[in-house]
Amino acid sequence: MSVTRGLIAFFMLSSAWPVWALADDAAPAPPAAPSESTEARAPVSARTAANEDSVTPGLTRSAASGLGIITSTVAYNGASEDTALDFNGEIHVWGPFRLVLRVDNVADKARPGIGAAWQFLDGANESTTGSLYFSYKAEGFTEGEGELEAMVALGRQVGPVHGTVNLAYGQDPEARERDGELALGLHVEPMPGLFTGVVGRFRDALGSNGDVGTGIIRDALGAATATYVVGRFGVTASAGVAGVRLLNQDSMRAGVAGALSVGAVF
Repeated sequence: MSVTRGLIAFFMLSSAWPVWALADDAAPAPPAAPSESTEARAPVSARTAANEDSVTPGLTRSAASGLGIITSTVAYNGASEDTALDFNGEIHVWGPFRLVLRVDNVADKARPGIGAAWQFLDGANESTTGSLYFSYKAEGFTEGEGELEAMVALGRQVGPVHGTVNLAYGQDPEARERDGELALGLHVEPMPGLFTGVVGRFRDALGSNGDVGTGIIRDALGAATATYVVGRFGVTASAGVAGVRLLNQDSMRAGVAGALSVGAVF
């Protein structure tokens, strides 16, 4: 929190400097062109982050602006009859690389995770952005076993429509548990600061026994989303239908689903 306040104070003082200079009858010097690293670390509004799907539940962003972002998401799944609270954070480290931190299912059995992201497409060609994620998610804070996951996140702006696609694969070190996931999100901005769209996600255990803790071997989600941003904060609400198939079931069962996500950029 002290680092964030320091950054805010620094930029407030920086923006006020030309006014003080004019008050002393000194003409302000023309600003120097920012370097690539300065632009990457410059604070941005939540509007940019929201358009990158940074605060959309169920999606991982393909591009990163600013120094970092922190999000918290609470989600209810009526098909599996559970509620989860998750925290995620990304911090720009150097060039195209970011540090990724997460804690899933905080209110029940918290599962911490750490990883890295590499942005290999910056949107310079045909407005396409892309990031490669690699992370490790432990079974708990005091448990060494966990899951390795790799993900490719792609984003593209086509006129007023922005789309994000996630393709992920995860497994435990022995490959006894594994799963693949595909997620897609589309949204538009009907008015400044308000984004509306849809999200779809499908995950499969790929022939394994799925998650040992839950017994889920297949799940799906389809939902409508709405995001509103104020300054450096963004809030997303989603509502839709979820489906889950357990190891001992022959078919999927359905239920309502909803999520609320709050994010702050810095």
